[in-house]
Amino acid sequence: MSLDDLLRAKRLITHEPSVREIRDLIDKAERDLRHAETVHDSEDWRFIVVYNAGLSLATIPLAALGFRASGPGHHVTVITALPASLGEDAHELMLHLNEARALRNRALYDQPHIVTADRVDELLDSVEELRRLVLAWLAEEHPELLPGHASEE
Repeated sequence: MSLDDLLRAKRLITHEPSVREIRDLIDKAERDLRHAETVHDSEDWRFIVVYNAGLSLATIPLAALGFRASGPGHHVTVITALPASLGEDAHELMLHLNEARALRNRALYDQPHIVTADRVDELLDSVEELRRLVLAWLAEEHPELLPGHASEE
């Protein structure tokens, strides 16, 4: 689904990106990834924290392009917009994050103790790949939004 399609469907709204917003999303993702390393008593919770890092990272290209997810289902919108915002290189990551979204919902709301350490490790690998892809894309496409590149708003 294209960004224009999501905008017409009112799943996205336009907004003005800022260096501070991008910095905050990067910081939040980094914090969550660090926190996932310290959780040892619950694979469900580690998975949820890593997923949150991935969602923050997936939000960055949308924000940089001047969009914000709107309304119910914003996690789905942000994740499914990855190929439209980052390019087709993000298609497999989108599929994996969407699968993780569904598992995260089950672990959080319905079935505690369903996440295995292997699933956490798989998601962590995907989120680390997404991190590299997003930061490289940001440096290439919108360096003016990188923290330290421009005066923060």
